[in-house]
Amino acid sequence: MDNGSFDIVIIGGGASGLMLAANLDLCGARGVILEGTGRIGTKLLMSGGGRCNITHDGSIKDFVHAYGDKGSLLRRCLYKHNNAELRKWLSAHGVETFSEGDRIFPASEKSKDVLDAFVRSAEGNGWKIRTYAKVSQLMPRIADDEQVWNIRLEDGGILVSSAVVIAAGGITYPGTGSDGSMFEILKGLGAEVTGLRPALAPVYVDDYPYTGLAGISLNDVTVEVTGSGADSKRKGRSAQATGDILFMHDGFSGPAVMNVSGCAEPGCRISLSYNKDLGGLPKRMQRVLSDRARGASGDVKTTVLSSLLDHDDFTIKAVSERGMVTRGGVAIDEIDMKTMRLKRRKQLYII
Repeated sequence: MDNGSFDIVIIGGGASGLMLAANLDLCGARGVILEGTGRIGTKLLMSGGGRCNITHDGSIKDFVHAYGDKGSLLRRCLYKHNNAELRKWLSAHGVETFSEGDRIFPASEKSKDVLDAFVRSAEGNGWKIRTYAKVSQLMPRIADDEQVWNIRLEDGGILVSSAVVIAAGGITYPGTGSDGSMFEILKGLGAEVTGLRPALAPVYVDDYPYTGLAGISLNDVTVEVTGSGADSKRKGRSAQATGDILFMHDGFSGPAVMNVSGCAEPGCRISLSYNKDLGGLPKRMQRVLSDRARGASGDVKTTVLSSLLDHDDFTIKAVSERGMVTRGGVAIDEIDMKTMRLKRRKQLYII
């Protein structure tokens, strides 16, 4: 790759980096998006099974709680650039949207249309896009009494930029470029990085009894994760969600499970309340639950069956590494929430 000097470099050619470039006119300045893989927007293209669930419907005020106990710190950002604004922007750039449940999709139901809109706008704003440009090191230095950044690439090239924006994603789906390598670089610059783990992910449990139900989904199920008593930091803490679940061959998935998976870890308890009588469940599930409620004599114990319907409890064995998002990352206290600048470093921004 050719070396070069830029006014601003965005590291990461996914949804975050592309959305920034699509909304930031360089006005003659020099800017480039660096994507470490050979393709931009890979996870964007995958989202919603290729349909691209762009955002959620409803009031932006309802989004805050989805970020846990740090949600209030993000309120300013969420309110300033909300879901209604995103839909309006997409419409202005030729992508109409519609609501399905609480999710928003492009009218065409094609992720590529959303990606193409971002790319067209970014290029129209003067941005260049470079693929196979994986960053291996960020080095601040002083030039003409101003701090600049040397950006070393894995192929040996070095770019120079006045400002750098990190939009490199988390640790899930390494094949798409989200391999977590940027967190190590940020640690080297003195940034605090909290524990990283997958979220919005399937959950696997000990003694899973529903292999024969793989592919079946249920609605209106309440799922609760409670911290293991052996872990004093998590004892008594819990997360709860109600919605659809999906039985897999070897574990639980679906929106309700995924929404609590960020708080799940091995040793925690997961409890499912089906919010239905036995007759309201699929016949195959009725048989499995009845078999689990049989006593030594072979009779179905009604009290046991009622208990399983109300709280079907399991010990979590693992959370899938293929989560849709990453929980953790650069500590919020490290970031100026007005500007998204890393407080410890000049002209280095995290999105």
